[in-house]
Amino acid sequence: MMADLQKQDDQTEKQELPAPSLPPVTEHQREVANQAMQEFDKAQYEQCSQTINKLLSQRSNDPKVVHNKAVTEFYSSKFCKTAEFRQALSKVCQLSHIPSENAESVEDVDHGIIYYNQAVLLYRLHQYRASLTIVDKLFQFIEPLEESLAKKVMFLLVELYLCTNQPEKGIGMLAYMEKALFNGGKSGAAAGGSLLEKEGSKDSKENSRDKGDSPEDVDINDATKIRISQYKARCYLMVKSLKSCKREIKSLVNAVSSSTSFGYLRSNFEYIRGNFRKANKILGSTPQTQELTASGESLPVMYFNNLGCTHFHMRKHHLGAFYFRKAINSNENVIKESTKSESGKAASGQLTLLQCTSRHHELMYNIGIELLHCGKPEAAFDCLIEAVQRFQTNPRLWLRLAECCIMEYRANNEEDRSLAKRLEPVKGSVGSGIHRKLILGAGVENYVPRTQSAAIPMATLEFAALCLRNALALLPDDPATVVPVSPDEQTEGSKTPEVVLVPAPPANPMRPPEVANLRCSILCAASYVSLCLHDFILAINLAENLLKQPRLSGAQKYLGNMYIAEALVYVDRIADAIQHLNVENVMDISTVPPEHKSEQEKLEKEKGSDKGEKEVSENGEFKGFFYPWTPRDLSKAKAMMQYNLATAHAIRGEYGKSMAHLGESAKVVGTPLPAQMYFLRLYLDLIEGRRKMAQVIIKDYFGHTTPNRVELKVSKSAPGEPPSQWQAPAKGPASQ
Repeated sequence: MMADLQKQDDQTEKQELPAPSLPPVTEHQREVANQAMQEFDKAQYEQCSQTINKLLSQRSNDPKVVHNKAVTEFYSSKFCKTAEFRQALSKVCQLSHIPSENAESVEDVDHGIIYYNQAVLLYRLHQYRASLTIVDKLFQFIEPLEESLAKKVMFLLVELYLCTNQPEKGIGMLAYMEKALFNGGKSGAAAGGSLLEKEGSKDSKENSRDKGDSPEDVDINDATKIRISQYKARCYLMVKSLKSCKREIKSLVNAVSSSTSFGYLRSNFEYIRGNFRKANKILGSTPQTQELTASGESLPVMYFNNLGCTHFHMRKHHLGAFYFRKAINSNENVIKESTKSESGKAASGQLTLLQCTSRHHELMYNIGIELLHCGKPEAAFDCLIEAVQRFQTNPRLWLRLAECCIMEYRANNEEDRSLAKRLEPVKGSVGSGIHRKLILGAGVENYVPRTQSAAIPMATLEFAALCLRNALALLPDDPATVVPVSPDEQTEGSKTPEVVLVPAPPANPMRPPEVANLRCSILCAASYVSLCLHDFILAINLAENLLKQPRLSGAQKYLGNMYIAEALVYVDRIADAIQHLNVENVMDISTVPPEHKSEQEKLEKEKGSDKGEKEVSENGEFKGFFYPWTPRDLSKAKAMMQYNLATAHAIRGEYGKSMAHLGESAKVVGTPLPAQMYFLRLYLDLIEGRRKMAQVIIKDYFGHTTPNRVELKVSKSAPGEPPSQWQAPAKGPASQ
């Protein structure tokens, strides 16, 4: 409400108060202005500021002089005094009787340069949406704008489209620029220049128009074409149009092959293609002389971060974590140095440019993912919980936090084959001699709930459940639960819904196929966590929703049937559980989406099945698996499901069927068998009176030497029930 009133007051003031009448510019003042401009072009900002003060004493209400004074002082402070610069721009708007930071009321093209500088300042402070709002309005007045300023506006607009993940609009703007600048539109007499436009350049360039193309003009046009081509390559990379990007890079090889920006562009291109070793080689050959770019970005930070990303995809996770740590240290050093060097210049509590461009949270995100693949879930959790403070709207990040909790709870199932686990069924003995009896436990221990609140960030399954709920809430409507509208039910004039992009900062927004894959992973993890927390009804609902998903991979379908069967057993729906444990339905356990299955099979035929299963990128290229999925063999996957089927039959009292399925499963799984299988076999022998066989199992598998005459009894904690913990198929949920 206050903002609306302020806007109304500004408009009223603009209507009631006439523009101030300024005295004419004298010849002496013109000379002083030209001198100040020359000093500015030579980066002599202190002298330029003193020269402008002479003009300011005579023309204190001239908005152009006040504006130039603000720009000069901002350059002199090395872009640190952002608050002072914004206040100065507000004063310029007040003198010009235009509302500050509100480009909607732009009517006079002479005011365009003020709003342009405001947009540039917001861009450098990473306030891209606010900057884009101003530049979009300026673009509507692009024709009457002075040529150099118009070109700057268009280039800034393309940059903002890239920063806000709108590469398609960026490509369209670049096509417009080529047509406008080189095909009969604006001639583009000036190229790019600095980010902050200077007042006074318009008069000096008026005399150079309509005189043909000088050699300088040709060079400027070539530089503009090179810059447009670089932007095109960046846009094509973002939309993963590799052929078009390769064409643009080839056109740039002879012109800017030795520049640092082109080296990073080529490296990024090879990275997207999956040529990670070549990307590393290009990074190593790129000049690393500058500490900071023109926009304040630290080259060492970018260099070490890119090395960490390439080593991540080459599965060298510990080396990748090393480079990410170096990137974090470089980022911290740059911030410390900037703070020390600018102490006394910037106001207290004011952010400098380098502090605004800090990559701390992005780097914490990267190193958290790397540590998760290194098998260090606790350290990864600490990094990701710091990153989520800034990127709360990223559903992928919430899933990774949940995966840290799951891995902390259970890293893998190999420990079930250890001797310590196989000894757990025998809890102890009572009596002595021929009266000695063994006490059997209730099976492998279940998860013990924590007493802390689930909202406290800790690597627990309770917090994992909270993270997964957040991840699901951030996704759009589930296509598996939305009822499609028939053509007859559509209203007249209704349009086809646009493609919904889900934000996933700091990465690009996710498109519908990525969202569908992510939903499957979240549902799979949520079902597993619900089982561990004994929330069986929720586990059933999540698993049912998982099995309805249209882009379900073979591994996720396998896990969905296992999880829903386990939950159904716990709620005493054994018959329904057995239907989900049909071994004949297990035909595929791959982790690739179904639409890429044919490409995966073709690759396996070419390279051999021993190369292992591959994941597929969006452009159809295969990449190695990030983490070994178990079971990778279809026969072992069927055997593990057969064990669960044996457990279900044992609960129903069908001991013959249970023993048959258990025997077939044990042949395929191999030795040493998991502790759960030993325990189920021991239970079946005891319940059917095969005492000698039970003694053999205890001697051979549990390492206990017992006398010839021994009596066994099952502990009272589990009368009439199989003392067997339900076997999780492998490593918890699989995520793509």
